[in-house]
This record gives sequence, C-alpha cells and structure tokens, in this order.
Amino acid sequence: MRSYLALPLLLIGCSLALAQYQYLAPQQTLNQQFGDVVNLVEQPKETMTNERARPKRGKRLTACTTKANCFCGTPNANRIVGGQQVRFNKYPWTAQLVKGRHYPRLFCGGSLINDRYVLTAGHCVHGNKDQITVRLLQTDRSSRDPGIVRKVVQITLHPSYNPTTIVNDVALLRLESPVPLTGNMRPVCLPDVNHNFDGKTATVAGWGLVKEGGSTSNYLQEVSVPIITNQQCRSTRYKNKIVDVMLCAGLVKSGGKDACQGDSGGPLIVNEGRFKLAGVVSFGYGCAQANAPGVYARVSKFVDWIKKNSASGCFCQD
Repeated sequence: MRSYLALPLLLIGCSLALAQYQYLAPQQTLNQQFGDVVNLVEQPKETMTNERARPKRGKRLTACTTKANCFCGTPNANRIVGGQQVRFNKYPWTAQLVKGRHYPRLFCGGSLINDRYVLTAGHCVHGNKDQITVRLLQTDRSSRDPGIVRKVVQITLHPSYNPTTIVNDVALLRLESPVPLTGNMRPVCLPDVNHNFDGKTATVAGWGLVKEGGSTSNYLQEVSVPIITNQQCRSTRYKNKIVDVMLCAGLVKSGGKDACQGDSGGPLIVNEGRFKLAGVVSFGYGCAQANAPGVYARVSKFVDWIKKNSASGCFCQD
C-alpha cells in the first residue's frame, strides 16, 4: 500500500492507497472543534472572521438575491457520448485547488456548492498553512484564460475528521468574494439528508492522473462509475474499513474506471433531473484496480453540517 493523504486523487483509472485504520474518531470539545477553523487571509471588515462570529453592530450581511435566478446542478452542454474529455465547462461547479505563488500546482479538486463555498476532502487541507487558490470555469489548465479565480480565506475541517481512518473526509473552503451565479456559472445541488444513491450511475470528474503512475491531465476528464452498496464494498479488499459516512463506486470485478491522484476532493455526481453531489473523492487502493472501487465521502451524511457551516453564502434553488 502507498499513502495517499499527501497526494490528491480523482479520475479515470485511479483511486488511492490506505493507511492503517482505527475505528474510534477522537472525542473533541467545542473549542477543539472550532480550532479546526483556520483563517488564511485577513477577512474584509464586513464579513465574519469565523463560523461563530456575529456581524459587528451597525453592519448587515448582504441579502441573498441569487436564489430566484439560479438553479443548481444544471450542466452547460450535453454529454459527450463515448468521450472522456469535458468541453464547454459542462460541469461548472468543478473546482481546481491550487497552491504556489510563483509555480502554481494543482493539488486537489472541489465542488462549488453556493456563491461563497467550495466543498472538498478533509485530507486535502488537513494541516495546511499555505495559501489556496480556487479556479472555476477553466476546463483547460494550459489555457491563458484563468476562468474565475478566488483566494480561500477560511478552511473549516469537519471536527471529527480522522486522518488515520479517513472517516468524515470533508472540508469547506470560504472564498474571498462571492462567485457570480450567472451565465455559465452554477453550483452543484446538495442531496437531501440520507439520500441513497446505491445502484445509480455516477460521474467523477477531475484533472488528476489519467492512469496509475501516469501524468495529470490539462483537460478536465470524466468517467462514469456505478455506485455500489456499502455491504458490497465491504466484500472487496477494503472489508470493514468502509463505514456509513463513506460511499463506494466502481467496477468491482474488472476495475478500469476510477478516480486517481490529483482528483481528491472532487465531485462524484448523479443526474436526477439535475446533478446532485453524491460523493467527495476520498481514497482507494491504487487506481482503477479490480476488487478496489473508489471510496468517497457520502455527502448525504454531511448535509446539515455543510449547510450550517456555509450559511453565509447564497444557495441556488434545488
């Protein structure tokens, strides 16, 4: 096995390797939980400095005006039959997470869930002290068009994230300014609490390695994978590492379709009239190996936490 926590994963032909697992998440006090909120950039005066803070007296938060005009989960182009390369910003909520001032490098993916927040994997940002930049509407990383670029001003790691078991592998990134939810820009839809996607065909997208041991892609890639039950997933090499806040997707018998390094934190989406975020790319054994489907954080188990900790952003209509 090889550790994947230092490397993001996401796409066609990959998943990741696991560390040894334990099963009890650490018990945390409220102070410890809020200690997981890290401010990376000085906040503007009109915004809140942390998730508990109240607006200063005399200041009012700007009312959300996008809801009536924006619909989440709507792609920008029809699916490319038999293709893998994503064109025309088809999934506009798919975000690149980038580090480095002089030589920016892609290290993870994410999903825009409202005009101010990106959902990603906890292992992408756990212990991070570097400035993170989010890029949207840039399907071609070699393009001179930067798309929409925002600095991350705050990281909110799930308070029960366990870096050993990779349980509760989710985090929220607050952007320095809202993303206009107009034209080609829309967030992904969140599922209902405990929504079950078992048996559905899902799409995972990202710029990660195109095969195990290969190179990253300049173009956003996508691949379709079937979501299996957790009971089925426990019958694979993962056994009892799979818990209820996880979700597995992939071809168990043959492999060949999966996320890979560089894709961590990115979206696993299901089309139910609109695209809903079923999972966040988390881990796996290798990339696209048989008997080792990709493992994702099951978003429907975190909806209440997500909404509570991203309430200062404007959500589109579901």
